[in-house]
Order: sequence, then C-alpha cells, then structure tokens
Amino acid sequence: MSVILWIILVILILILTSRLAKLLFGFDHYLGFLIMIRTTRFIKYLDRLAKAKKILNVFADIGIVLGFGAFGFDYLIKDKIKNKFYRFLIFIGVAFILTIITYFSTYSLLTNNPLISHNFMIFMVIFTGIMGLSGFTMGSLVFSAFDIIAKLFAGTAGTACPGVGLVIPGVKMPKMDLFIPWYGWLILIFSAIIHEFAHGALLRTIKVKIKSMGFILAAILPLGAFVEPNDKDLLKKKKKSIIRMYSAGPTSNTIIALVFFVIVLLVSPSISNYTNSIDQQRDLDIYVYSVDQTTEVCGSVYDSPAYGVLDENDIIVSINGVEISSRQDLTSASKLDQDNLFVVKNKETGIEREVNLKPNEMGRFGFTSGVRQDPNFVIPGKYKFYKHTLAVLVWIAILNLLIATVNYLPTVPFDGGAMSQIIFSGYLKKKRTEKKRMRLVQRFFGTIIVILLLLNIIPYFF
Repeated sequence: MSVILWIILVILILILTSRLAKLLFGFDHYLGFLIMIRTTRFIKYLDRLAKAKKILNVFADIGIVLGFGAFGFDYLIKDKIKNKFYRFLIFIGVAFILTIITYFSTYSLLTNNPLISHNFMIFMVIFTGIMGLSGFTMGSLVFSAFDIIAKLFAGTAGTACPGVGLVIPGVKMPKMDLFIPWYGWLILIFSAIIHEFAHGALLRTIKVKIKSMGFILAAILPLGAFVEPNDKDLLKKKKKSIIRMYSAGPTSNTIIALVFFVIVLLVSPSISNYTNSIDQQRDLDIYVYSVDQTTEVCGSVYDSPAYGVLDENDIIVSINGVEISSRQDLTSASKLDQDNLFVVKNKETGIEREVNLKPNEMGRFGFTSGVRQDPNFVIPGKYKFYKHTLAVLVWIAILNLLIATVNYLPTVPFDGGAMSQIIFSGYLKKKRTEKKRMRLVQRFFGTIIVILLLLNIIPYFF
C-alpha cells in the first residue's frame, strides 16, 4: 500500500475514534480527528509556579532571543533605546555574536557534511544569528527543498530524503533513516506537559484565567498537552506579556534539551568505557558482512572505497596498527580524513593481506560490519541498564530540541507564529492598524513555510 493510502487510512481511523469518543465519553474534537481531554485539577500548581514571576520573565526573554535571534533582542530593547541608529548597531552586534555561537555549536553538523555547500553553511549560520532557532529551522527547510528540487529535475526525486516527517515512536518513518524507540512516547508526553505548564505559569503571572488543561490524543496515542486560557482576558494584556507567554513553551524544551545534552556529555565516557570493556570480552571478531558497490545518501551517490578491495566474510584483524576486537575498536581506530591501513584475513584460507582505504566524502568505507560473539558469555544485567539509560538521556535531549525548534517556526499553529506577528509587525509602517500589520506578517511567513513544507514532502509521492 502506498504512503498516501496509509495516510488516508490513518486519518479515517482517527476521525472514527474521535467521533466515538465524543459519543461515548463526551470528549471534544480538535481539528475534526483528534480527541481533547480537559481538566481543571492541575491549575492550582500553575499558581504556585507563577509566584516566581521575575525568574519566569527572564526565562521567557531568553527564549525570545533563542527563537528569533537579533530580531528578538531588538524587540526586548525597543522601548528602552529610542535612537534607531544605536538600535541598529546593537542589532548587528547581537547578530554577529549569535552567528559565531551558531558556527561553533554546529561546526561538526554543517562543515563536515558534504551535502551542505560552504556557501549554504555561511547562509545558515548568519540566518540563525539574525532569526534564531526559527531561522535555523527555516534554513534547514530551504536546504532540503533545494536538494529535492534539484533531484526532481534530475529525475531522482524518489531517492531524495523528505525534509519533514511524522515523529511516531516505534514506527520507522517512510523514506527516512530514522527510528525513534517506543519510549519516545513517554518522552513526548513528559515534554508536552512541561511545555504547556510553562505557558500556563506565564499566563498566571499576568492574571489570565485558565479555563482548563488537558491532553490531545490521536485515537489512544497521546500527541500532546494544552492549556486553555480565557481569550478575553488575554486580549487585554500587553503584547510583551503575551509574547513571553508564547516563548515560555519552546524555551522550556530548549532548556531541557541543553540540560540533558550536558548530562550525556558527563556520563557517556564512563558508561561507554564500561560497555566497551564488556563488548571486548564478548566479541570474538569483526568481519565484513557486505560490501556496497556505491554509497547512496538521500539520492546522492558516492564511490565505495571498499568495493573490489574487501570481500564478504573478511575478518578485520587491525586498522592503523590497532587490533580490532569490537565495533567500538573499528570506529575509534578509523581515520576519516586520511588513508587507513587495514589488515584483513580471509575466513576460508586464513591468509592475511594489507589494504589501504580512505573514506569517501560522507566519511564511509562502503562496507557493513558484522560481529561474531561468544555464545557462552553472560552479559551483566547493568550492561543493558547502562546502555538503555544513555539512550533515553540522548532521546530526551533530541526530542526536546526538536519540539523547541519546530515550535519556534514563525507561523500558526506554532508558538512562533504568534511571536513573529508581535515582533515583526513593529517594523511595518504605522499607517495600517496593528491587527492588519500582524495579519500581513502571518500571511508572509505562513505562505513561505507552507511552500517549503509542500516542497519537502515531494519524495513521499514517488
């Protein structure tokens, strides 16, 4: 069954279950096919959080800059610095600082990826400095759309990687080499609750009544949480208070992501040392499982250095003089920017030979490794515990960063949609009313992002 038919079938099932939930339990619909479960039980906890008003406001202001870069910072100072020339100089300075931070924090991601040209890398880091995480996400969509269009004209759009996809833990995304473990659902629920609690706490700091809180379900699967404010109360508040409220959600996810990335950096060396020592005791040898004729990444084809050089079932004895007894040895001994001296042994004849291999532009040798393990080796219980714990910590960081960057997109229904209307409407001529200026901003970013999203899903139709 094609991807489109699967999508239609899933939507029909969701519509049916949402109707049944309304009929049997009185639950409300959301978008016609999702289920909303409301409660007022947890609102009292938001009031407790709202007591730390000053801390929450600082936290939200940081999020405005994270989400919209130099434009976000300019919004925060516009009422304090009236001189436009000074504001412009500060804007340039902030953009420069954020560009440098982006460059060094994404160096390995952008500069070591041959799919990304040097010119586009420069565009990405500068655009992120100017527009923050919203700019980074939009820039990523632009890059992916450009790649897909190029492959569309070349007749290879079906092999291109889509730029967007549904995040469904436990299900491999079509045409994407990404699989999120089942416990991703628990992480997403936890992250969504924190996200909405942050919104709710900022709402209570400005005395906006909250009518309800709750969860959004797709059939029995939890998709997220929500806080429902009194819209009349919210409309009476200052725009700065409103933008802080919208900022709080994705900012909370960004902070969670940063905290867990730091935790991973702190604990991964000791965990890796322990698990590697167990692997070395359990693994007997590493061998060549298969050799690829070419290496293909998102429709781009690269040479396979191992093709015609290594044979299937060759045992890898050493690399660059380092004895190979585990997959970790294979990774740590390999050099990605130079020739590597492999000593391999033919499994049948036992004859050893030396070969030189230099990874291709993607840093790959073009072969898949297999491992032969001692069937009598008993794996300690804490080995699996440590491995799963590290994986959970990594996924908490990744999924929270994903939630934050997506929610900073400057279009509805994301938080960045409302934030962008408030920030950028101030740059338009005051001849129009504030509502009209905000509507223009919404249409501008909305049109761009819809076009980018449509371009990024083209590979699903091939």
